[in-house]
Amino acid sequence: MEYQRLKLCNAMIKTVIITTGDELLHGTTIDTNSAFISWHLLGTDLVVLKHITVGDQIESITAEIIESFSYADLLIITGGLGPTDDDNTVEAVSRIFNRSIITDSNADIKMTDYFRSMKIRINENDSKMTTVPSGSIVLNNNRGLAPGFIIEDNNKTLISLPGVPAETEKIFIEEVLPYLESRYNYSTGNRLLMKLTGIRESDINSKINNLALGEKISWGISAKSGVCDLCFISSDSGFSDKEQLLSMLNNEFNSYLIGPGFNSPEDELVNLLKQKHLTISTAESCTGGLIAKRFTDIAGSSEVFTGSIIAYSNSIKTDVLGVKESTLKKNGAVSEETAVEMVKGVCRLYKTDIGISVTGIAGPGGGTEEKPVGTVCFGFYLNNKIIAKKKFFSGDRERIRTFSSLYAINYIRKYLIGI
Repeated sequence: MEYQRLKLCNAMIKTVIITTGDELLHGTTIDTNSAFISWHLLGTDLVVLKHITVGDQIESITAEIIESFSYADLLIITGGLGPTDDDNTVEAVSRIFNRSIITDSNADIKMTDYFRSMKIRINENDSKMTTVPSGSIVLNNNRGLAPGFIIEDNNKTLISLPGVPAETEKIFIEEVLPYLESRYNYSTGNRLLMKLTGIRESDINSKINNLALGEKISWGISAKSGVCDLCFISSDSGFSDKEQLLSMLNNEFNSYLIGPGFNSPEDELVNLLKQKHLTISTAESCTGGLIAKRFTDIAGSSEVFTGSIIAYSNSIKTDVLGVKESTLKKNGAVSEETAVEMVKGVCRLYKTDIGISVTGIAGPGGGTEEKPVGTVCFGFYLNNKIIAKKKFFSGDRERIRTFSSLYAINYIRKYLIGI
């Protein structure tokens, strides 16, 4: 995500995120913690200057903390709080701040109760993960056993969190953000976040460049799997032009906007189906259940999503969904005619109000001059109304399947919104 005209001012808190672990350096584990933390600091007074990754060696951790504090006000470290010999963050921090290492009683009780319930004997290494530097603020870990901690010293702050992403994220939301609000007046009031789908980054860029945003607004786009995160940051305290900007963006991107509060088009679609008391089912060939996965990734989707038929072979299309042999012979498996019969069949089987079918050529082989790789046909059943669509998606197999699933979900979403 790249921001236009984003400037650092004196009131901003210079922040560095350090992740520790040889596995990160070796590439066997991907660092998602830095991205998660940075996203929550975006548009606030806590400006992330660097992401730094170091190995497990205590000397490396110590050197990086000292170096980072030479120019930063706040360090957030993840990793190195476990029970093994290569978990060295507590010791490194304790050396730097001249603190003794103590056992946190609450964490120790929690660990003891957990191991007792699992009938596991506690050894010396296990006890290591309940230690913290003396004088620190202890952060409760509701998803693991090792607590995080905060040290304040000479107008510098160090926040240390476990490296397991699920634990990092939980502690950050529940413990760190409230601390930042009280310590640094953390607020996201100067940013505006939007999610768009069904539009390319370059088209978004062109449309925004045609808007008169003014010098106080910086913005950026981040795209992933067909969904674009759009973020606007104001240098004006209080973001006085937020409502005006929001109105401009709604007018410009109305048909592409995912509703506020929703993380994905399928998230919003499930909510719309619930509101309208509608059910939906899918019949999938080339997407192999990816549309169904998108639905079932959403908690509570069982209220509206009944099931899916993965009709990858023609025999399943005919024997289960009722696609006619003559339809396949005349038009082929990848055709609007076949998609229509697939969606009729799945809605008949599951007795749903709405249905989606998809059949296509995801590649890398199987394409012809008439139907090249990337050709995908859809069938939509919308309260007794049948609609067939034929689309072409460029790219590799994964991209074609991803964008096919996204197109199908967006089609129903936009239909229900009335766009």
